[in-house]
Amino acid sequence: MQKEMKEEAERLKTLFTFKQHEIETSTRKSPWSARSKKAPMAPLATPVPLSLQMQRWDESGAVAGPSRIIQESPTRPRFGEIVNNERTRKPAVETRNLPSGFQLSTTPTKSRVTDFSKGKGKATDSNQKGPSQVQFDSGPPPASFQFEGTQTNLFQAARDDGSGAAAQEDVFMADSNVDTNFYSQDDVEMTDGAQDQQIHVTVDEESEEVEPHRWILDLHRLVLMHMEPTCRMTTFHALLGVSLPIGPKSDAYTSACSRILDVLANVPTQEHQAWELAAQAICGALIEMADILAASNHITSLAALFSQLTQITYTLPAPHRYLLVYKATDSAEDKVPRILAVICSVIQDHISKLVIHDTEKSELGLLAKESLALLEALCWNTPSDLENMLAFVPRCPSVLSILLDSSRPIWFLFQSTRMLSQFSTRPVLFQPLLSFPDTEGQSQDYTRLPHVERMCSLLIDSSRTSNEADGIKRHILTFFAMLSEAHPTAHTIIIESQSVIPSIIVYLYGLSAPVWQGDEAMESDPQAASRVIRRMNQTTFLLHHLMFKAETPLRLRERLERAPRHYNGLVHLFVVTMGRLSFADVPEWVQEEDKQDLERVAGLAKDLLELLMDAPQMDAIWATYQEGPDEEMEDDEEVEARRLAANMI
Repeated sequence: MQKEMKEEAERLKTLFTFKQHEIETSTRKSPWSARSKKAPMAPLATPVPLSLQMQRWDESGAVAGPSRIIQESPTRPRFGEIVNNERTRKPAVETRNLPSGFQLSTTPTKSRVTDFSKGKGKATDSNQKGPSQVQFDSGPPPASFQFEGTQTNLFQAARDDGSGAAAQEDVFMADSNVDTNFYSQDDVEMTDGAQDQQIHVTVDEESEEVEPHRWILDLHRLVLMHMEPTCRMTTFHALLGVSLPIGPKSDAYTSACSRILDVLANVPTQEHQAWELAAQAICGALIEMADILAASNHITSLAALFSQLTQITYTLPAPHRYLLVYKATDSAEDKVPRILAVICSVIQDHISKLVIHDTEKSELGLLAKESLALLEALCWNTPSDLENMLAFVPRCPSVLSILLDSSRPIWFLFQSTRMLSQFSTRPVLFQPLLSFPDTEGQSQDYTRLPHVERMCSLLIDSSRTSNEADGIKRHILTFFAMLSEAHPTAHTIIIESQSVIPSIIVYLYGLSAPVWQGDEAMESDPQAASRVIRRMNQTTFLLHHLMFKAETPLRLRERLERAPRHYNGLVHLFVVTMGRLSFADVPEWVQEEDKQDLERVAGLAKDLLELLMDAPQMDAIWATYQEGPDEEMEDDEEVEARRLAANMI
C-alpha cells in the first residue's frame, strides 16, 4: 500500500510540474496583444522576494533579466526594482529571517487561518480589503489526495525534492501576472471541516460493523487441517482410516466419525453463535474415539488425536466444559471426566513400559509426550469451578509413581515434573497431590509419601547435568513452593517429610560448592554462573520460607540428625553452605550483579544458620571465613571441616 501511495504521489508531482511548465511557457511566449487585453494589476502589496544574485545585480548598477527581454508595462515594475511611489506610500516591513511566502505587510490582505489545535483542517478567509489574487487559468492544483483513507500533500512532495521552489522562481521572473501567493508552497487548500467529520463518521461506522470472530471456522480448521508433525497426513484423515474389528467398538467409532462429519458439513450455514454446540458435539466425539483407540492399542493414531485435542484446548475459548465431561453410563458416585480416565489408563498401560533409551520420536515416546502435553493444557486455564475434576489424575493408582520414576527418559521426566508443577498452582489440588493414591492396604505415613520421595531423589541426583536435568529440579522446587502456599496443612506435610528439607540442603550445597571451591568451566561461562547463583538464591528463599512459616518451632538439628541414611553428614553440609552464604567473601570472578544477589541472600542464610548454632558457634564460623592470604593456600574444604568439627561437634 505504501509503495502504491508513493508511486501515485510521484505521478501527481510530475503532472503538476508539467502544468507549471506549461503555464511558464505560455506566460513567456504569449504576444503582447494578448496581454494588453488583461486589466492592469495594482502594485503589489507585498514586495516580491529577491534572490541573493539579483540583489548583487542591483547593488552593482547592472541591469539583469531573463534571456529574452520582455517589454515593460507602465503599471508593473521591472523585476528586482521597486516603484518609488510604493516606498513613499507604504512603510518598510522587516522581512529578514522569514522564509519565502511569509513576508509581512502592513496592508490588510486576505489571509487564510487554519485551526490545527482543534484537529480541524478548515480554512477561513477574513473579510478584509486587499488586492485580488489572480489564479491560474487552469485552476489551482488539488491540495491533497486520498489513498484508502490517507491524505498525501502534493505540495509537500514537490517541496521535498526542491523542484517546486525552482519552478516558482522562474514563474515570478517571467511574468508577475501569476498569483503572487503561489510561491508560498505551504499555503495549501485545507479540507473542509464537514468533510473531515464525515470521514471520521465513516470510519466509526465501519468499525462498528466488524463482525465478531467466528470460532466455528477455527474449529472447522482445527479438525480438518491439524497434522501431527511426525505424520504425513492430516489427523482426521488418519483417524478415518483406522481399521477396527467388527463389533460394538467399531460401530461406536464409526458413529463418532459420522457425527463429526455432520457438524462440519453444516459449518458454512451456521451462525457464529452456534459454535459452542458444534464444539460440544465434536469434542464429545473425539473423546469417544480416543477411548476406543486406547482400548484397541492404536498408539500412533491415539497420539495424533491427543495432539489435536491439545491444539483445540489452547485455541478455543473455555473448551474445558466440552472436554471435562462425564461418561453417560457412569453412576453418580463414579463420575469421572472421560478424557482424564483415558489418559490415566494410557499412563498405566503404555507409558509404564517407557524405558530410559526411548526417544520422543518413538511410537511409545510420542504417545507419552502427547499425553503429558494434553494434561498440561487441560490444567493451564481450567475454570475454578472445574478444578476439582483434575484431582482424578493424582488420585489414580500408581500414576504419580510412574510419572516420577527415575528409570524414565530425562525428556519425559522434564515434561512430567513440569505438568505436576502446573497442577500445584491449583490450591484445591493440594490434598490429592500430598496424599496416598492407593489407600487400601498401606499405612498413612505422610512423612514418606512415595511420589514425594521420588521427587526428592530426583532433586539430589547429580548424575544428570544437562539443561533438562536442571529444569527437572526447578520444577520440583516450584512444586514444593506452590503447595506450601496453598494451605497450612500442605505446608506441614512438606516440612514434616523425612526427605524434603534434607534434599533441599543437599541440592543447595551442590550449587554453592563450585562457586567457592573454584570451577574453571563456571568461571569461563558468566551466564552459567549467573544461572547457578540465581538458582542458589531461589533455593535459599524457599528453605527460609519453609523453616520460618512453620506454626510450631522446628527442631532442625534433630531433623537433620535423624534424616534417612543416604543423607550422610547433613549437619556438616548445612553449616558449610549457610556459612559460605553468610560470611564468605564473594569470589572476584563473579559479576557485579551476581555479587549483589549473593549479598542480599546473606541475611537469610544467617537466619537459617542461627536455627542450628548458638552465639559462640556463630562467632567461630565467622572466624573461619576471615583468614589471611597465607592460610587461604590450604585446602578450603579441610580448613572448614577441621574448624567446624572443633567448634560444633
